[in-house]
Amino acid sequence: MPLPDSRIPTPLPAWYLAIALAALAWGGAWIAAAEAGVQIENSFTRFNRDRIESFRSRASVTGARRVIVLGSSALKYATREEQAFAAGIAGAAKLPVEALRISSNWGTFYDFAPLAADIRRAGPDIVVMEAEFLAADRSPGRRFLLWVEDLRSQLGLDTEAAEDDAKVQFGYPCWSRRLQSDHDKLLGALSDWVSIRPDGPGPRSARRFAEELLDDGIEVAFVAIPRHPDYEIEASRTRMIASDGESSRALAGRVQHWQPEPLPAGLYCDLTHVTPAGQARYSDWLEKSIAQALAPVAP
Repeated sequence: MPLPDSRIPTPLPAWYLAIALAALAWGGAWIAAAEAGVQIENSFTRFNRDRIESFRSRASVTGARRVIVLGSSALKYATREEQAFAAGIAGAAKLPVEALRISSNWGTFYDFAPLAADIRRAGPDIVVMEAEFLAADRSPGRRFLLWVEDLRSQLGLDTEAAEDDAKVQFGYPCWSRRLQSDHDKLLGALSDWVSIRPDGPGPRSARRFAEELLDDGIEVAFVAIPRHPDYEIEASRTRMIASDGESSRALAGRVQHWQPEPLPAGLYCDLTHVTPAGQARYSDWLEKSIAQALAPVAP
């Protein structure tokens, strides 16, 4: 004769409560990550925090003026490597200069927000940021997925290799690639990673960061990065959206806005990145613009 089952069944309302609590937890995580902009520090943060500290130490030893440039891969390819870039600014300004460039693929301010306090502590004389930061953001869904991915990594649950942060900063020039994305593929990939929402947490963080820098007495410039003529319409639209809105207009009077002359189509290796010749031309212009901003004000 079988023994009676002595297990006590869990009351059905307890399952409902567990499901409700789980839904509440995930809902809170969604709001925090997707709307409030909460981020978990990742390898990008740690890698570049070390670079910022090294930059601060070098400038402290040499007494050089300090320039920090933040942007997407478009900015990375459009500017010379840091030492050459710093030398160009120093030559134009007739001042010793240390330069630090931090870039992120599919550039929005999302990746830079955790570094804001570190950048302020480095005591830059000027911070130059890509103009799209004031409008472009990670979409809510992408923000949430990145938050989950970073959380899994922190808990040791993600066994996939992380992206090579050194390569993001210095490697894989577009002119060495065999395959390039056409216009439709670029827009498809862009829409997956970037959402134009000037009131999103990324642009809000960028504006707040700019205001904090200004309050610290640090110059701030938002710069346009050249794009191939076939893609310039989309880039220009993003910059126009970035300049709209009450908060953006209030900030506009306190920061500098730099717009280079368009580059010929032949100076691009794809729709968003320039060739070495395009890099030389854009770097010359940006180095001179920064040097002018560093020049002492005549009494």
